Amino acid sequence: MKKIILQTAVALLSIAMLSSMAFAVSDTDSTSDAELQKDILMGPGQVFLETKHDILMSYGARARIIPTSETDWDFGLTDDLGSMKLLGGGLTQNFFKNHITETGWINNNYIRSEVQLYFTAMPKDKMWSFYAALEYDRPLENSSVDERGGKDQFSSNFGLERLHGTFKLPMNMRLHAGYDIWGVDVIDAAGLVYGDDNPGFWVTGDYDKWSFNVGYFKLLENNFQTDVNKLRDLSDSDRDLYGGYLTFTPEEGQKIQPFYMYDRIRDVSTGSLLNYIMGNTGATPKTDSHHIGAYYTGKFGKLELFVEGVYQFGKAEETGLAYNDYDISAYAFSGDIALKLDTDKGFGIKPHIGFLYTTGDDDPNDDELGGYTGVENAQRFAQYFGGENTIIGDTNLVLGSVLYGYLPELYGNGTPIATGGLQNGLGRFGNGRGDNPGLTMSSVGITLAPERFLILKSNVNSFWWNEDIMVNSFVDPGAATIVESGYTGTEWDNEIMLATSKHSFIKGQFSCFFPGGTVEDVTSALTSFRNPATGAVIPGAKSDDTAYRLGMEFIWMF
Repeated sequence: MKKIILQTAVALLSIAMLSSMAFAVSDTDSTSDAELQKDILMGPGQVFLETKHDILMSYGARARIIPTSETDWDFGLTDDLGSMKLLGGGLTQNFFKNHITETGWINNNYIRSEVQLYFTAMPKDKMWSFYAALEYDRPLENSSVDERGGKDQFSSNFGLERLHGTFKLPMNMRLHAGYDIWGVDVIDAAGLVYGDDNPGFWVTGDYDKWSFNVGYFKLLENNFQTDVNKLRDLSDSDRDLYGGYLTFTPEEGQKIQPFYMYDRIRDVSTGSLLNYIMGNTGATPKTDSHHIGAYYTGKFGKLELFVEGVYQFGKAEETGLAYNDYDISAYAFSGDIALKLDTDKGFGIKPHIGFLYTTGDDDPNDDELGGYTGVENAQRFAQYFGGENTIIGDTNLVLGSVLYGYLPELYGNGTPIATGGLQNGLGRFGNGRGDNPGLTMSSVGITLAPERFLILKSNVNSFWWNEDIMVNSFVDPGAATIVESGYTGTEWDNEIMLATSKHSFIKGQFSCFFPGGTVEDVTSALTSFRNPATGAVIPGAKSDDTAYRLGMEFIWMF
């Protein structure tokens, strides 16, 4: 079936490209140089050059230096361990302070450096376009710069971060290929489904008040390995993503965007974070997860709002668990209302209030997975309640969250089957669980702009887990504790941005997470142990220290 789909897609795209060649002479575009320089196909670079062959090129760069200080990312769990060892000393005592980010595994204090160099090209007739970005993203020290961008010569991540080429097609369509940002509900909405830069092919069309975007993306390829002995004779054991969306803009300031995603997962074993660490994961199911939904954004005078709803459904087969096959059925909703209360003197004031709700799995003994998870959870990119300076959205192993998302996707009630999740972690540490407890979030915040060059943003996000979970101890893996649903905690995020020019900025950031009763119960369960004589589980210490993150960003972009 997969081969038929790909062959059909290639045939259709080939016909479309051949047709576009026939239209090339009559369908040229006399767009001015100024308009070309604003075209989204030209990428983010702002230094423009025109060659003698009528090819417009642009160059640019963005550099961010980010000193960061973190305190009690694990809410004090490390300090409360005492003489107890995690997995008998198999893990470092500070394991739950560690978190994976774009720059690598980090903890405590570090200086992140993210540098991107942009190169773009497009002819005046727009028959094709090309965009590429080189990137280096690592914490700074002598070795990370002297060893060509890594902790050593084998860990550099300097390379091609983005590649995006397009061909003009008839009927105002374009064929895109490469790896660039593609998403169905990030920025405008809540990031409940998908937004990332995975490689693939996609076709777009723009028709006045409506447009479309459909694509295929390769998230994992099993027929490519770093060791010849790891290659297996399997042609159907990858992770593939198919999807698309329609965008309808009935009036200026309003947008309706229905979408659909099919996540075909064939490469992820069943198991929790602890199972992956201990190397005792289970079978590799055949999972087909579908997301169908829509969001609406609107502006009515001073009022701004968005609402989003998603239904996740599908099936996980050959799981090797109590029921060999499981049905997927979960929901997610989100919304926000903001008021733009600018004064006559230009002082910008925008308060907002919003919410997010995802269903959790309420029964570990049935054959249904009711814990919602996106293809990749990306709440950090939601414009109203997101932020790169969040604690919950930067991977927190105690909270069960993975990079970009707020959902507790590392926890569940006993059927650890991946129904989605960030590919960078999927198959490595048990994220994207379909038996997760679900999340309810309330959000209130305000954005102030006393001057055009000065913006202050503050958000208070409170979290509740919707269902009970089972937590196995990292001190004594045989000790399991049921942690009841309830209040997880509140995060307060603050950021101030000063624009020193059109191309240079300084940010200051302060965030803190006040843990609730659920976090206390989780930390106790993670450090529990069994009585050697009776086998009864003895709870560990309840850690409740506030987690802090302080940071600054020095940004240059042109």
